[in-house]
Formats: sequence, C-alpha cells, structure tokens
Amino acid sequence: MSERYPQNIGYYSKFGRKAALFSLLFPGLGQLQSKAYLKGTMLICLFSFVVALPLIVSASPSLGDSGFSSAILTLFPLAVWGISIYDAYRTAIDLRQTEATRHNLQIITSIRGFDADNLQFEEITMTKNISQRGACLLMSRLLKPGSVLSLDFEGKSRNAGRVVWARETGNHEERLVGMELLTPLKKFNS
Repeated sequence: MSERYPQNIGYYSKFGRKAALFSLLFPGLGQLQSKAYLKGTMLICLFSFVVALPLIVSASPSLGDSGFSSAILTLFPLAVWGISIYDAYRTAIDLRQTEATRHNLQIITSIRGFDADNLQFEEITMTKNISQRGACLLMSRLLKPGSVLSLDFEGKSRNAGRVVWARETGNHEERLVGMELLTPLKKFNS
C-alpha cells in the first residue's frame, strides 16, 4: 500500500516556482528541469516556431497583412509562454508528489553517522515506510535534525540522508526518524 504525503500544496509550491522561473526565462526549460524532456523539447520547438511565424508572414508580400492576423500572430507566442510557465509549475509539483509517495515497506537499513551527543555510531534498523526522496526509520538513538547520515538500504546502493525530524514512539527504546534522501532512490516496486 502506498500513499502520498504531505498533501500540503504549500510545501510543493517551492518546486513549482523554481520550474516556472525556468520557463519564464524560456518556454520549455521548466519542463526540462522537471524531467519532462519530451514536453520541454516540444514547447521549445513550438515557441521558436510561433516567434518566427510573424517574421515569415511579414517577409512574404503574398500572404497579405490584416490587422486581425497580425494581432493573432503577436499574441500566440505570449499564450504559449504563459501556458508553458503554468505547465512547468504543475509538472514540477506532480513530479515531487510522485517522488514523495510513501510505500509501507520494511527494509533492513544500516545507518552510520553522529548522534545527538556527537558520538559516532553504526546501527542496523528497519524502515517503517520509504519513498524515492525519504524514509521513516525506527531508531534507538537520539538524532539531531539537520544531521547528515550514511544509509545502506538492503538491495539498494549507499545513500546519504539528512534528519528532518525525530520523535519518541512511546517505547523508551525506540524513536521514529524522518530522513530526506540527498540523492533520490531509483523507482522500485512495493
């Protein structure tokens, strides 16, 4: 079973704004930044064509010059640009939400780093859930948010993660630790 969280659009909007800014610079760049390569390439080509089209029409005396067609040819690039900015925003948010989909999997994980007392440790533990961008782990040690640790997931390559949050479970020997993976995991099946 998998679920997406957090559904807080405010959290994801920072990723959308970054992609929208890229598309503001040039239509299609935000889609490329969000790994929508085909869509980004198509938008770059479309925008280049609609910018060149008025130049082609104005250079050809046989096509005539009406005010209406000039207005359409002038507004069309702006419409493509605006749609590209909005689409880049939505595409980046959708990508990040997909990467944050949590899978309730228990994976044996080896963790190395420094705990809240700045003592070096190595611990074998289990994930409670995992996504491409993060993991929730059951730990016996107290860890400080912001600490960077080395994680070895069973069957996956070594990864670095940053502690985002840590809290007690009610069991004195156990804590839940939320980790953000610094390099996203490749897709996996739950």
